[in-house]
This record gives sequence, structure tokens and C-alpha cells, in this order.
Amino acid sequence: MEPLKKKELIARGAEANIRRGEWKGRELVIKERVAKGYRLPELDQELRRARTKKEARLIREAKKAGVPTPIIYDVVPEEHTIVMQWFPGHRVMECIEQGMGVDMSLIGEFIGKLHRANLSHGDLTTSNILFYPPNQDYCFIDFSLGEFQVDLEEKGVDLHLLKEALVSVHENALELYEQVLEGYLRTYPEGEEVIRRTKEIESRGRYQ
Repeated sequence: MEPLKKKELIARGAEANIRRGEWKGRELVIKERVAKGYRLPELDQELRRARTKKEARLIREAKKAGVPTPIIYDVVPEEHTIVMQWFPGHRVMECIEQGMGVDMSLIGEFIGKLHRANLSHGDLTTSNILFYPPNQDYCFIDFSLGEFQVDLEEKGVDLHLLKEALVSVHENALELYEQVLEGYLRTYPEGEEVIRRTKEIESRGRYQ
């Protein structure tokens, strides 16, 4: 069997390193959860193993729900590694700034599908959604903080994080966010309750 080739490091995060990879001529992404020296080794191994399996399952469940996510080719819990499809797009944050024709309403539809399946992303920002303009394709990445069987609060936090990400970077952030909500309600009519909860979350932050 042809071995998996690990290539350059393309991102270094608090929880994981992301590398390019190749197998049988196919471009891949390899996500490796890193050890934490402040944890007991046995606990660290178990936490990384469990979180690797959980994230892979979340990505798969999101895809089943109709959310574009990377194809997972392999999960190696003992090595705390997920081997995934390489998606050639750019971060939505950059695509908006460069006027690449991002459809925020469609992104809202995908988030609605995610929440309709009672899944959360946990870190839903414009850096964790990729866009490939030639094919008008999207890809939601990094489900490290996502959860299953989530309630209104967790769904509200997803929308709140996305709104904050837009406001922090883009001049027309509120217009973009309204487009997200239009798409969101198309695929998740019950999302009205989530939007109300999002406003409550914003109010809490405003007066703390």
C-alpha cells in the first residue's frame, strides 16, 4: 500500500496542526491534534483521541444534513489524526473583501441545515468557511468545538459568532448578516427562536 506523504505545515492552532498531504496522487489535508504538556500524558492521549473521533463524526453528520464539509478518507484516533479532502478555496472573509461573489444567503441555508439536524459548529466564523469561486463551491471546516443534540443557546452562539466575525472585518456587515438570516430561515423556519436567542446573547454581552 502506498504510504501517506506528509507535506508542509499550512496552519498551526492551539489544538491542532494542519498539513498538506498526498496519497496516490490525491491532495489531502492532515489534521493532527497536538499534545498538551500541562496535562497528564494518559489524560492527554485520551482527550485527543476522543476529540479526534468526535470531530470526524460531526463532519460526517453535517455532510449528511446537507452542509458542504470535507470528505474524510481516514481517522486514526491513536495518532489523533483526521485525513481529509483538500478543498482549493479561500476563506470567506477574504473572498468578501476581494468581491468574489460570496452568496451569504446560501451560507445561511447551510447553517440552517446544520441547526435543523441539531448540530452546532462551535466556532462559526468567516475564517472557517471556504469558498471556491470557479465552481461556486463552499466548505465548512474545523468542527473542533461543535456539539451534537444542541439547544437554542448553542445555535444562538453560532449565529452570534458569525455576526461578530462579520462586524469585526466588513463595512457592510449588517447587510451581509441579514442575507445569512434570510437563507437560514428558508431551510430552518424554526430558526426564528434561535434568532431571538441570538439577540439575547448580544444583550448579555452589551451590558456585562
